[in-house]
Amino acid sequence: MSRSLDAARSFVEQLEARGGQEGAILAGEFSDIRARSAAWKTDSVCSTEAGSRPGNVRKNRYKDVLPYDQTRVILSLLQEEGHGDYINGNFIRGTDGSPAYIATQGPLPHTLLDFWRMVWEFGVKVILMACRETENGRKKCERYWAQEQEPLQIGLFCITLTRETRLNADTMLRTLQVTFQKESRPVYQLQYMSWPDKGVPGNPDHVLAMVEAARRLQGSGLSPLCVHCR
Repeated sequence: MSRSLDAARSFVEQLEARGGQEGAILAGEFSDIRARSAAWKTDSVCSTEAGSRPGNVRKNRYKDVLPYDQTRVILSLLQEEGHGDYINGNFIRGTDGSPAYIATQGPLPHTLLDFWRMVWEFGVKVILMACRETENGRKKCERYWAQEQEPLQIGLFCITLTRETRLNADTMLRTLQVTFQKESRPVYQLQYMSWPDKGVPGNPDHVLAMVEAARRLQGSGLSPLCVHCR
């Protein structure tokens, strides 16, 4: 187990030992993050011009959740076919300063191709999905993966499901085979299915187990790990 996961578990244990104060502690940290984010926008440290352009607005699930221009994912694959460079996603640096993660939104029906362009162009091996397709009767994420014996064709990408296993009560692991222009690659998707809308998971151990599985599947590769919710 990696040191970072040990630290995460230790953090959870410390919170639980606070005797019911963990909610207030986490709420304070989230408030601090929101305040810093608002200050960055006000001070023009981080701008969101690309996501506000007329041609890109419909590619955003929420009008107030836009990628920062300074770290946004810029697509070049298939631009010659008339597809733009925009997707609602940002690179997040790891401890060594390299782009270790891509944080993005769950695909919309008309951004499925952009999602797979991103996965392919940046060599993503592992996708973490922290939501269900549908919650309370509302669509939260367009299905971008194939189902058993039902290959999914998205533009020039063909996605097939080769294996589906349940890691625990909350987590599903899917092994996908993605083919583009006669080249095929495996892509692993871990879906956490018990993250409530506007809430927090009830079992942090299952979340950490999913992260452990993602690290194991990622291996020593340098490609970013993709994380998305709705």
